[in-house]
Amino acid sequence: MSKVKGFLFLFFALIVIGGGYVYLTIKIETPPRANFSTATNADYYAKPLGENIQCFERTSAVAPISQNTFRLLVWNMHKGQDQGWQTALSEFAEDRDFLLLQEISENMSLPAEISARFSTALYVSAFRYRGELSGVGALTPFIPQTYCVGASTEPWIRIPKVGNAMIFPLENSESLLVINVHLVNFEWYPTYYKRQLEAMLALAAAHRGPIILSGDFNSWNQGRLTFLRETAQQYQLTEATFQPDYRLRFFGHPLDWVFVRGLKVVQATTVETDSSDHNPLLLELKLLTAPQ
Repeated sequence: MSKVKGFLFLFFALIVIGGGYVYLTIKIETPPRANFSTATNADYYAKPLGENIQCFERTSAVAPISQNTFRLLVWNMHKGQDQGWQTALSEFAEDRDFLLLQEISENMSLPAEISARFSTALYVSAFRYRGELSGVGALTPFIPQTYCVGASTEPWIRIPKVGNAMIFPLENSESLLVINVHLVNFEWYPTYYKRQLEAMLALAAAHRGPIILSGDFNSWNQGRLTFLRETAQQYQLTEATFQPDYRLRFFGHPLDWVFVRGLKVVQATTVETDSSDHNPLLLELKLLTAPQ
């Protein structure tokens, strides 16, 4: 019995020491850290939207997007911890208009051709682990009129999950809203999960025009999945279905999703890869109301 007690004491001591080490090596960024760059040097001014989201509006108008089809890559990149991610990213990003990435780290050196082609980049991070920022990134050659950042704290581990968004004017006087999220993970009943998604979708409530909502939704139980689909229906968002569907699953539920409004899903597929623990989502979308 004494040996069992000794083993249990050692086991829990290791958990405490390990947890303390992780806690001491994590620095929470409050508010979340946003790194935004684009092809022009025009100023953006702050437009608070709510407690958990902050937007920035460009002081001058940008040229509207004239095309009516958009090609997306949606991918959780596992902080670049897997070999071959740079080659895979270059391949998946070819001919894409938006790269909507989760678990992207500031220390991940993107391939030169991607940095050159995607002149607009919005990175949002809410914590540093061993001095390294990690969060979500959205890259595109288009210039947004507005960009937004948001964060919601995980209830148990207290490490925030983040999201970002950009709004682009279209030639038909509407705007395209693109939202990229990585949602709260470590709670069984999705209280904080709901708050984070609802905060990001406050952008959709007042938006006139097409919407893309995508990312890693951590939808690993039925309660989360039910809420996600009910919320999508509330905002008239249609779920993209993938063929073939190699999305990462947990408890049988896909974690990565894309929802659209005012757009037709022309093609949606996934590709198996060893360069991340998630497989990438590749989509082609078409505006239902084409620019004039």
